[in-house]
Amino acid sequence: MKIVSSEDLRITTLGGTAVLFDAGVPREISDEIGLLAIQQGAKELTDAAVVEEEIDVSVVEEVAVEETVQLDSELVTALEKMMDEGDPDNFKTDGYPKAAAVNKAVGRTVNTDAREAAWESILNS
Repeated sequence: MKIVSSEDLRITTLGGTAVLFDAGVPREISDEIGLLAIQQGAKELTDAAVVEEEIDVSVVEEVAVEETVQLDSELVTALEKMMDEGDPDNFKTDGYPKAAAVNKAVGRTVNTDAREAAWESILNS
C-alpha cells in the first residue's frame, strides 16, 4: 500500500512499531500501517490515483526550518560521556542511546528531537 500525508505523521502500533511519514513524501508500507495512517488523515495512492490535495512545498520548507533543534551542550556532554563509557545497557540494538539512560545521565527528561539531534551531532563531528 502506498500512502502520502499532507503533514508529518507518526503511526505507532500496539506491537511497538513506529512509522514516520514526511509531509508530501509517498511511502510503501504494509496494509495494517496504511489503514492506521488513513485513519489519521493520510491518503492512499494507487496507480490511477493522484493526490487530491496539492502540497505547497514552501509551507513544508518553512516548517522544516522552524523545527530545527538547538543543541543542548549539557546533553551533548552527557551523551559523549555515555559513549566513552560504552555500557551496552545504555544503548539500543541500533546503537542509539536509550531514552531512560539519557534522562538519567542529564537529570531531566529530554525530548526525542533534542536527544536525536545531539546524538547525530556527536556522530557527525
